[in-house]
Amino acid sequence: MSSPRTTPMATTPAPVPVIYSDAYFTKMRAFVMTPERLKHEGYKLENLGKDEVLAFRRCRDCHGRIRTRKSVKREEKEKGDGDGEGEATGKRNRRGRGKEKDSKINGSTVTDRKTDDAENDEDEDKEDGCVPVTTVTVREVTDKADEGKTSEAAGDKQGKEKGGKKTKTAICQFHTGRVMNKHFTCCQKHVSTPGCIEKDRHTPVEYADGELEMEWMLYTTPIMPMKWWDPRMAVALDCEMGVSIYGEPELVRISMVDFFTGEILIDSLVYPRVRLQHLNTRYSGVTREMLETARKRKQCIVGGRDAARAQVWRYVGRGTIVVMHGGQSDMMALRWIHDQVIDTFVVEGWRRDAAAAAMEAAKKQTDADKDTAEPEKKDGTPGGRSLKHLTEMILGMQIQQGRKGHDSVEDAMACRWLVDWYVRTGLG
Repeated sequence: MSSPRTTPMATTPAPVPVIYSDAYFTKMRAFVMTPERLKHEGYKLENLGKDEVLAFRRCRDCHGRIRTRKSVKREEKEKGDGDGEGEATGKRNRRGRGKEKDSKINGSTVTDRKTDDAENDEDEDKEDGCVPVTTVTVREVTDKADEGKTSEAAGDKQGKEKGGKKTKTAICQFHTGRVMNKHFTCCQKHVSTPGCIEKDRHTPVEYADGELEMEWMLYTTPIMPMKWWDPRMAVALDCEMGVSIYGEPELVRISMVDFFTGEILIDSLVYPRVRLQHLNTRYSGVTREMLETARKRKQCIVGGRDAARAQVWRYVGRGTIVVMHGGQSDMMALRWIHDQVIDTFVVEGWRRDAAAAAMEAAKKQTDADKDTAEPEKKDGTPGGRSLKHLTEMILGMQIQQGRKGHDSVEDAMACRWLVDWYVRTGLG
């Protein structure tokens, strides 16, 4: 059985192998995160608890997350107890493309680690052949200065009265119309404005018994091999996501390469089982036309995340090392539990910590005064830890160029070469 493939979105150079040796693989395994570290970074190693599942409930009207009092208290406690590093971990950008930025959905903030400030660009949707959903809930971000001023003025008007006193913002805000020419048909306001209908509380979506639990069920890498099982020692994985009608990231493309040979094992669009608000084309590189054409030609994975996960398991066993960059969102999108992970975002953090410790040790060993020049900085990659930045600073390569979205094969290859560099050079 062959893996579904799509027409390559960009010309992919011939794979360059990483030479395998027992010594190399031993060094590589040293970068695999411990279960404790995985949990700290947001990876799930067991199925979600009742409170965690309830936290995924959505409002029927604005599609915002409905937070329970327990979850709010827990967040307040974590903020009070956590140190600066813990807070930074929760807020940082995991991939240079805004992987943990908040998406504004009708006035409600929804953490979306893969949508990169997802915007519902009507013009883009028309090009993609996308049919707008009845209720449009995702705000569109515009680069036009005059429209930005209009949005800012609208926000100020809503947040303050004439006397300058702040007014309480409604919990639930949404539009009932569609987006046409970057304006809602219900109120003719720009898409960046808050909802024209306001409610004091959310109206939860009515879920069937067990529906929410099934939707967020996680699956561990199987032990027993399948008929066409071809496990690899290590793979590099990257996923691209759109946004479902429920406001959740939804898998639309998946790419996986063999770490040592560079062979492209999977590179396929994924036709989801749920309706989409939009495909996040600006970042995912996937258009509606591409997705529908691939489905008609049987050149994509049909069946959503479950079918995509089954394809991944063709090449991944319990002991296979999976290389990713900020991969907790990819794993959640696949509803997958795997404990053999190397996350290049985390490894770069280790390397910078080691460099900072070396600098501190150097300072302690010298008796020079404050006027003496500081030791040369050993961290050769100042700035963010985005995949794009690290690839350019460490490998001297450029990725994610152009305006046609990201190439998940290119990103997976970049993760692969970063790990190879870390293994060869260490954290010093």
